[in-house]
Amino acid sequence: MIGDRAAAGACIALCAALCTGGCGEDGPAQADIPHVKPTIIRTLPHDSLAFTQGLLFHEGRLYESTGGYGRSSVRILDTLDGRVLRQVPLDQDLFAEGLARMDDRLVQLTWRAGRAIIYAQDDLATVGGFLYSGEGWGLAASRHAFIMSNGSDTLYFRDRHFSITGAVAVTFEGRRLTRLNELEYARGMVYANVWHSVYVFEIDPACGSVRRIIDCTELTEQARPRGREEVLNGIAYNRDAGTFFLTGKNWRLLFEVRIPSGSP
Repeated sequence: MIGDRAAAGACIALCAALCTGGCGEDGPAQADIPHVKPTIIRTLPHDSLAFTQGLLFHEGRLYESTGGYGRSSVRILDTLDGRVLRQVPLDQDLFAEGLARMDDRLVQLTWRAGRAIIYAQDDLATVGGFLYSGEGWGLAASRHAFIMSNGSDTLYFRDRHFSITGAVAVTFEGRRLTRLNELEYARGMVYANVWHSVYVFEIDPACGSVRRIIDCTELTEQARPRGREEVLNGIAYNRDAGTFFLTGKNWRLLFEVRIPSGSP
């Protein structure tokens, strides 16, 4: 398991604040949600056989979870040229999903097996695991909490021991936003892919309201997906540079982009 009981207590307090706090009166009305476009800084090659399910950045490296029965893996990528530096396959009966980092450990979801696998960050050695109910889709982490999606309209908050401490329904234009997939926590917001959408949705975790929409149409056009399931999926944030890495399932390209800050 990750962390200690004191940290878990801090996580519970954080999640309670997120799940009970309102968005406040300064949030945008549903009809006024801004649409922005990412600015492409550079383009890297990406393994077109990688069915990307999760992506994260830490200390100059990208970590990627790829899915599919018999072809799921966890990988370390070189951010200079996109090369796979290390790759560990999963068991044939596991379909990998979202990936998050906490305390120098990586946690990788599986789709329907109810298992999360814990890896050592440096060499991807398996060092433990968690069990959970339902499907696993996307996973992100703040300093003390995991944030998880399962393909529905709900984000679940989990402590360091992977126990659920809260949940929030995501809304967009007055309706529930379903098919929440890959997640990233950055700049105090949750950035979410939605299955079969060309947009990244910026979500306020305090109440689930979509604050902004990042239109990734240009990235999708450049990637030239070849099939219906080769959709935008994969969000990683480089805190030091203030940039994001974005890609998709079986895309041949990985993009480093700048997304305008939502703050005035």
